[in-house]
Amino acid sequence: MGPVIGRSSYIDDIAHGAPTWDQLCEDLNALLFRLRYWDISVSLPKSEFGKLSIPYLSHEISAEGLRATPKIAKGVQDLPFPKTLKGVQSFLGSLNYYHKFIEDSPVVAAVLYELIDEQVRAGRDLTKAKEAFEILKRKIVSTPLLKHPDRTRPFVIIPHANQWAACAVLGQEYDGVIHPVRFTGRVLNDAELRYHVAEKEVVAVMRVLDVFQTLVQNCLVKVYTRYSVLNWLLKSKTADGRAGITPREHLDEVAESLIPAKGRVKAPPVISMEMLEADFAGYVLSFDGAAKTSTRQGSCGCIIWELPGWNILAAHGFILEDVTITDAEYYGLLKGLTLASERDIQDLVVVGDSRIVIQQVQGLINCNQPNLQRRLSEVGMLKEKFTSMRLAHIKREYNQAADYVTSKTLALGAS
Repeated sequence: MGPVIGRSSYIDDIAHGAPTWDQLCEDLNALLFRLRYWDISVSLPKSEFGKLSIPYLSHEISAEGLRATPKIAKGVQDLPFPKTLKGVQSFLGSLNYYHKFIEDSPVVAAVLYELIDEQVRAGRDLTKAKEAFEILKRKIVSTPLLKHPDRTRPFVIIPHANQWAACAVLGQEYDGVIHPVRFTGRVLNDAELRYHVAEKEVVAVMRVLDVFQTLVQNCLVKVYTRYSVLNWLLKSKTADGRAGITPREHLDEVAESLIPAKGRVKAPPVISMEMLEADFAGYVLSFDGAAKTSTRQGSCGCIIWELPGWNILAAHGFILEDVTITDAEYYGLLKGLTLASERDIQDLVVVGDSRIVIQQVQGLINCNQPNLQRRLSEVGMLKEKFTSMRLAHIKREYNQAADYVTSKTLALGAS
């Protein structure tokens, strides 16, 4: 049986609510009439009427809103960290059910998706994974109350994006306070990781419109954002506009108004070239790497810049043998750090378009391959020679100089 009287039924579970007792009685009469019509019987001992709060599909539903069933949620609290990758995947699968209650679950769970079976079984380098596991358990146990959606009120979307995930809150405003209705989010794919943060917020907004389409369809939607992301997307004619990111007519239907957050949403600490002040004075190292998969011959390049003025202090390319692309990019970083150390540079900003290398050095993702672990260890030793070192993952188009040196070296076949 499909939805009845504007409420959902699932297999043999039917739940209805109404704002008044009279309306509830009318709905019940209509429901019983339909059950009789289709010759469907119900168990009276298992039925409940006129309750202020009911359990339904592992949720606790009341007039105030929706909660995860406390008994089930608290059962998660004593779960030990899984001993196999399959156990980790099972835990992540169970999160899908509570995804709408956890505001930033993709961000916290990202480290768990990086695990491999051998690593879990051996219990190797699991500190961050176990920390994320405990955080997620606490979040499940203390899930917030989600307001019931009121389709007579405007919906509010608050997107948030960082280096590797796009999340959003779908809410509604009551007496000047925005109450959450649903949370959603996901980890970005490799292509989306290179997006500008404004583009990532578009991904977050579109995630809401896709997942909660039945809630927001034909309703007024306001977007609180640090960027005029939707206006920018709709008006852009260039590749930067990412015209393929989503059907534009869908945005036209729902984006009735865009409201800059003006401090409501705290900007994520995304490190990029834009964070360098106009009067920045110091040294920047850019690096890159390349490899031919057929021959495993590769190259790397590095450039040391002096700011202001972007004067080149050193630019070198190196031929490499028997390497992968990530190997080559690590070598580019190592060669660049060595050059900077030889010039007695103490404070350094390091930029590159390799997400894997940058985030492994930052400690944001695990490094599981033995050959890369050696490179990472070498980077760690070189870092100790500097007073400070900032790392930034940037778009490839901002790394064209290092890319040119690397490509030219590989084409010439000589350092």
